[in-house]
Amino acid sequence: MKVNYFGYYFHNLQTDDRCTFDMRRMLTNYCSNGSSHLKNQFPYQDEKLYLLHQVGDVFLFLQTRSQEIIRKVDTNTVSVDEIASMLGDDERLGFASYMIIKEDYIGFGSTLLAPRVDVFAHYMNKLLELLGVTNWTFLHKPILKQITKKEALSMDFIGASTMVLDKNNGFAQEFLAVLGANGDSTADFDGFEITLKPKPRQNIKPLFEQVINNIPEDGIRRMVIKARQEAASQLTDLYLVGQSVVYDNIDKSKESTIPRQLEDKHSSNIYLTQCLTEFRNGGFSQMVDHSIIRFNNADTWSNSPRSL
Repeated sequence: MKVNYFGYYFHNLQTDDRCTFDMRRMLTNYCSNGSSHLKNQFPYQDEKLYLLHQVGDVFLFLQTRSQEIIRKVDTNTVSVDEIASMLGDDERLGFASYMIIKEDYIGFGSTLLAPRVDVFAHYMNKLLELLGVTNWTFLHKPILKQITKKEALSMDFIGASTMVLDKNNGFAQEFLAVLGANGDSTADFDGFEITLKPKPRQNIKPLFEQVINNIPEDGIRRMVIKARQEAASQLTDLYLVGQSVVYDNIDKSKESTIPRQLEDKHSSNIYLTQCLTEFRNGGFSQMVDHSIIRFNNADTWSNSPRSL
């Protein structure tokens, strides 16, 4: 399962302020103390959405796929154990997204039939509305990465590498000339996509180094390599031209280990650490509006009307 990373913040619709707010305590208290009535107020595409606290900073976000499940959940206080008892392992892995939430970013992994991160943003804004917080909206932004040529060549292992070249790139022009293609025949031609494809499990770093040192840089639209350091177990997509979302790969076949994998992976992802710095320099201030902060307190939920 691929886990993509997103920065998150809150935007004030009246003042245009953009504020960071660590929502872990708020959401943990919501999952523990929010009323069953409130938790059943999130319809989506004729189904229902539920946010469940699993352990630590890890949450489950799921979209029901069965009217029978909806009926059972509607009549109970929602908890991880109750949802797990309604779904078999395969179903749970199919319907649930796994989130690790930190102070200003989220790692979000979705299985085939599970809701995506944009649906979670919809859920958060609906929750704010139900809580009477009408002047703030929840927003997320992908944490993007791009590496340098030096960083690419420092990798121990390089696998399949893809380049998308504009037709005006020098290499593309030379290749067209070899083919005998003239200006008229290339009028509707846009460019080349070239893939350096290794034999199974073979390292093509020497070939890649020759290519990257000799291909003209002008007119390269995208260049991505699959690479890893020797100590790493999996290849990672690295962009030299263009940008991609910072991500990790999680083994979803062992459901009970997913929370630990999420913690271990995010803490050792060097690109996440580097790219978060850029996100955090985005001109955010700290949240001071008590209309949101008060939901960090468990008593706010337990002392509120039934709707909370």
